[in-house]
Amino acid sequence: MNSYVINELTNIVKDALVNTKYEIDENLIVVEINKNSALSDYAIPIAMVLAKKYKQRPLDIAQTLVKHIHQKYPLIKKIDFVAPGFINIDINPEVFSVLLMKIIKEKFDYGRIEKRNIIFNVEFISANPTGLLHLGHARNGAIGDSLSNILALRGYDVIREYYINDAGKQISVLANSIYVNYQNLCGARLELPEESYRGTEIHDAAIAFKKEHATKYYKEPFAESTSLMFQKFGIKYMLNEIKKDLKKFNIKIDKWFSELTLYQNNIIPNLIKKLEEQGHTYLLDGGLFLKTTPFGDDKDRVIVKKDGSYTYMLPDLVYHHVKYQRSDLLINVWGADHYGYIPRIKAGLTMMGHNANNLDILCMQMVKVIDNGKEQKMSKRAGTSITLRNMLDIIGTDALRYFMVSRSIESSLDIELEVAKKQTTDNPVFYAQYVHARINQIIKNQPNFKVVNEINLLTNHKEKELLITLDEYLLVLQRIENQHQPHLLTNYIQKLAKLFHSYYNEYKVIVPDEPLITTQRLTLVLAIKQIMANALNLIGVKAPEKM
Repeated sequence: MNSYVINELTNIVKDALVNTKYEIDENLIVVEINKNSALSDYAIPIAMVLAKKYKQRPLDIAQTLVKHIHQKYPLIKKIDFVAPGFINIDINPEVFSVLLMKIIKEKFDYGRIEKRNIIFNVEFISANPTGLLHLGHARNGAIGDSLSNILALRGYDVIREYYINDAGKQISVLANSIYVNYQNLCGARLELPEESYRGTEIHDAAIAFKKEHATKYYKEPFAESTSLMFQKFGIKYMLNEIKKDLKKFNIKIDKWFSELTLYQNNIIPNLIKKLEEQGHTYLLDGGLFLKTTPFGDDKDRVIVKKDGSYTYMLPDLVYHHVKYQRSDLLINVWGADHYGYIPRIKAGLTMMGHNANNLDILCMQMVKVIDNGKEQKMSKRAGTSITLRNMLDIIGTDALRYFMVSRSIESSLDIELEVAKKQTTDNPVFYAQYVHARINQIIKNQPNFKVVNEINLLTNHKEKELLITLDEYLLVLQRIENQHQPHLLTNYIQKLAKLFHSYYNEYKVIVPDEPLITTQRLTLVLAIKQIMANALNLIGVKAPEKM
């Protein structure tokens, strides 16, 4: 069930179509919450769709359907049709009783779908283990984890995966950066090479190395064996720091996949051989190219350079090949600079025999931090990144998680520190959490309250809006499942919060000497509290009992 009322109205329309002998694909039957609630609760545009097929006026078709439906269903309070052919329906509020009972009874399981036996692999963050996570990684993490939570609720088996880029030049640079810092801690006066990592975490790593080895490697030349030792130590140290921050950010990774493992067991050479045998490669100027243009790419791509080294694309293709072996559907949450990379990776996957449509790549736009009207600049190499750790210390996990999910993936995000730190309704996360805390205090002060299974007295306009919005919750989850856009949930949270605060300011939940309306309103707000807790939980934000 994706919406109690909309499902019922859809079935009513289906019945009307059968009895009026109109035929249409069921997927084209759309029931919408009317944006203009003064006109009706729901609007159905089916007559405009049928008009094209049957060459009739939409208004005439709408009239025929309305005449059949009329008001013979208990669900419907009023039905009408308006130009150019919309069917408008008002709902009897008491039909929402079933919805409220279901929400209150099922609690955090409301909206949960039975296991589908489909594995979703969601790979997100995947930062090089060369420093602490920065804001871009934090946004990828919040989006990827929230999406994973929602997909799990919708019945999928979800693997949250982190791809460790522990092979390549950046790891050598990391090792040398820690090495120089270590030598200086031991008494040397070495200058960091221009190509170095300079964050405080590099210095901290050197301190940790010295604590473990004392001065054993002081003045040890930076030869291959030394480099490998510092590489191994640096990767382990940085991953431990990353894991600490992710834990504080309320993110749990199911699988940590090392890029180094791709270079074992001849996985890459075997794949190259297979591509060559299938005629998907050619040699040019000493390099091995992949014929990606027939599969939608704008040019063919080199995968093995003249010196025999691999381009970034080759291990990445192999990694996706591995993921396809253990997953049915894949989502990658990448940075905005990867847009141009999508066609070539999908082309490569197609020629490898995989369905590229089973991979959705979400490219996250940039995050800016605004402090006193000024953007805070970041530079990882210069050691001036605004890290996830910094932001957690400044505004906390709840605010950061909420803000990171509050805009569409395609939109850039500005975080104004003054707003994010406020404990007032100007702060959207406070505004949402306050709904849960306020209702909790209302319920707590009514120890004799018992949920009722009939809400026939909730007839004012604001109560109707709240009931319809509660029914919309599962539709929002369904849209996120299909579109992979978790910001739709924060939009919903703000909508529900605004409606509740408006209702609370205009009407009393506790009405002295009117116990029936009091218990019905308490039942309504208890359901609102539960949905708010559920929605906040899905995006990794707490629902506090008091504020």
